[in-house]
Amino acid sequence: MFKGIKTTALRSTPILMGFLLVACGGGGGGGSSSSGVTAETSVKLAPGAFSTEIGFPDGSTVDAATLLSPSGDFVVFVDFDDITVGTLQFGNNSSITGSGTDYYYDASWETQSGTISGRASSTSEATIKATAPGYESNSTLLRDDQYSDLGVTLAQLSGTYTMDVTGVYRTTVTISADGTVTGSDETGCVFNGNVDIPDTEFNVYEVSYTASNCPESERNGQYSGLGAYDPDLAEIEFAGADGEVAAFFIGSK
Repeated sequence: MFKGIKTTALRSTPILMGFLLVACGGGGGGGSSSSGVTAETSVKLAPGAFSTEIGFPDGSTVDAATLLSPSGDFVVFVDFDDITVGTLQFGNNSSITGSGTDYYYDASWETQSGTISGRASSTSEATIKATAPGYESNSTLLRDDQYSDLGVTLAQLSGTYTMDVTGVYRTTVTISADGTVTGSDETGCVFNGNVDIPDTEFNVYEVSYTASNCPESERNGQYSGLGAYDPDLAEIEFAGADGEVAAFFIGSK
């Protein structure tokens, strides 16, 4: 699911990765869509993973990946230096509303908050418009049904995962059978938190954790976000933020 992001990440600078690797966190098949929506039918997106194309007023586009929790929380992975976190609500006539905050790195971490509106054409497809001061985008979301419907349990997630990529901080995270998260990286950052699975039928889980003892003070904080699990690769992936800094982790057993 996130192979493209991982490839891009290898080209990121070590200092950027130092800010981002503060957490725990691909695979998947092709997307498929559920039946269409009639005028009398109202649907909402099913939880899971979505391939996402973001379009801008100048005609340019960028590919991303989105995770959506049963709670309505979402995370959009554009790149290691560009992650959006927010919440969606689903209303009548298949409407979608919500809000989100984009975290992006440009010499230092910056944030921009805005509103979201759109419509689900099925449980697997939607179009969404995001607006913020000086910013506008239109996105299409297509759910990877095969990957999303694998489901996930704490028993599957339990274990120790390591992200070890040349040029970035080596990070190790352990998930216990009760959902407790512990970990550290080679700079001395320490991570403590929990994993919660809102619905084991869907391959998405929620993570909250504290990063402490980090040499770069910006990395210390209380993070929350979403993750998914690839059973074929025995990998976890996660992305989230603490209100100031974004975090992304892909690790394997």
